[in-house]
Amino acid sequence: MMASIYRTLLREIAADGYQVLHQRVSLTPLRKFWLAWKTQAFGRVV
Repeated sequence: MMASIYRTLLREIAADGYQVLHQRVSLTPLRKFWLAWKTQAFGRVV
């Protein structure tokens, strides 16, 4: 589950142009829950 959350977070960072020194990139708690639920329900989420 955590791998899915971190993978999504890294994709968000890449989509934002790697501006991690200028702004914080995060996922909402609802989105984290959704990713964890999908991983639990369907296995590895890509």
